[in-house]
Amino acid sequence: MDLAKRTNAFSGSELLVLEEVLGDCLSSPDLGYRIEEIHKEGALAGFLIWGRTPMTQKGYDIYWIAVDPAFQGKGFGKDLMERVEDTASAESGGCILRLETSGRSEYDHQRRFYHGCGFSEVGRIKDFYRDGDDLVTYVKYVTREP
Repeated sequence: MDLAKRTNAFSGSELLVLEEVLGDCLSSPDLGYRIEEIHKEGALAGFLIWGRTPMTQKGYDIYWIAVDPAFQGKGFGKDLMERVEDTASAESGGCILRLETSGRSEYDHQRRFYHGCGFSEVGRIKDFYRDGDDLVTYVKYVTREP
């Protein structure tokens, strides 16, 4: 939670939800949440929470990603995404990764990051969270080489 707070990327209510999800992820793996962590010099540099999308053959959701500000822009986030891609595509012979984020300008950096990881914006629901705050959906299709 300390790492997520240091990013200044999450609101207070988002941090409350993240804390709940982290608790579920660590204490109840049967709920389907998975966590990837990346460390640098013995310290947690970032994490990503993801899982299989229920009722899908190849669908996976990326729920949360956070990289310590000291390590941002150094490939740690992309490494976390690649781990998920490799694991998910190996499990299902290719996969479809999906994530959702805010359309607010404060999230421009995150949306550029997703584009840089090969995700495409596939949907936008205007004013979903509140007036002026769209829900933006991204997807990435990962094929598995035979």
